[in-house]
Amino acid sequence: MEEVIVRTKEELEKAVSNKVKTIIIKGELAEKVNLSLKVKKSTLILLAGATASIPLTPLTSGLSLPLFTALSGVEIALIIAIIFLGIALVLTLVKDYNKVSFKAKKDNNEAELVLERNN
Repeated sequence: MEEVIVRTKEELEKAVSNKVKTIIIKGELAEKVNLSLKVKKSTLILLAGATASIPLTPLTSGLSLPLFTALSGVEIALIIAIIFLGIALVLTLVKDYNKVSFKAKKDNNEAELVLERNN
């Protein structure tokens, strides 16, 4: 399949697993994926470890909490987007796809992100 339009995480996962050449992501999902693509692979791995430590906060008497106290609103939004999408999916997108274009939501037009698979 050469090109597909997706609006849900499940549709995106299917397109990626089918190795679709061009994926056009629409709506809120486009905004989340665009945000998550701004991170380097090494940072994604660190974020995975940091987010995994959140449930441990009560067990560590709060010692794991300082990881999050210095985060800005953008970084928190980034973490939420990555948690929503899943680290594995984001790593695959970063590794296997290039961002061609992104159009932010404006007036009645929904956001749109175009990704193209690496050869």
